[in-house]
Amino acid sequence: MVKDRERNRKIRAVVSDMDGSFLDGRGMVSQRNIEAVRGLVQEGLRFMVCTGRSYDEARTPLKEAGISCDMVAMNGAAIYDSSGRAVKEHILSRDKVGRILQAVEPFKDRLIVQLVTSEGDYIIAREDLFRHFFAARIFPNKERSREEEEALFAGYHRVAKEEFLGKERRCFKAVTLSEDTQLISGIKDRMTAVGGVCVAASFPTNWEITHEQASKGAGLADCAKRMGYGFHEIMALGDGDNDKTMLSLPLGWSVAMGNAGEGLKETAQIITGANTEDGFAQAVEALLEGRR
Repeated sequence: MVKDRERNRKIRAVVSDMDGSFLDGRGMVSQRNIEAVRGLVQEGLRFMVCTGRSYDEARTPLKEAGISCDMVAMNGAAIYDSSGRAVKEHILSRDKVGRILQAVEPFKDRLIVQLVTSEGDYIIAREDLFRHFFAARIFPNKERSREEEEALFAGYHRVAKEEFLGKERRCFKAVTLSEDTQLISGIKDRMTAVGGVCVAASFPTNWEITHEQASKGAGLADCAKRMGYGFHEIMALGDGDNDKTMLSLPLGWSVAMGNAGEGLKETAQIITGANTEDGFAQAVEALLEGRR
């Protein structure tokens, strides 16, 4: 990257996944990554995120870091400009959500289903299973009081399948979650058999199901067209299975994090450091150095 000055100087935008890429092991933006974004802006380049998170989930660590940017959220199910205005959405129909829930019905006592909607997140699962998984996986390594924990969990509406389907809701994404990775691996065919959906994973413990036109690659392509960028003018970074559609585009630079799986590393042109080593900043610093 450093040696290819002409290619580096064509880059106009840097796009990054969040969890496992732009965020560190604590789910925060490190100071070095903040400085890297500032360096991009000073150089006249645009910074964007392309994440599996909802807008609100993604906005929290970005706001804490003082970063406001365009966003492809929920694996491409929605695209937002830097002011938070939704410019495009792909919604799962109620029929499609019903077919997803029916597909996992045999595993309802072992599986958590999270439904991300415009009215917040809904959980269909055993209460003890939900609490254990979210305390260990979603909000890990944090000392909190019982009251603080209850406040976190209160943000998730626990419902029965019939209750959720009883009302028309704008559902962007369905997520199946379990610490049993063999169970997760074994239900993929059931998810794809629903038809008309995109199925990807951000971790071995989940499948993220979105509209068939919603993927990170499609979302980034839409943003590039809207902003007038060619793919060769974009550098993108990621670490998960759901980043493959993005890094498979004919980008100026496609970068896999050091903590990415081997499949994604084979897809990418460059491998940077892990997210716990400020791999995002390493790649951006090399890009900026290579432009000079």
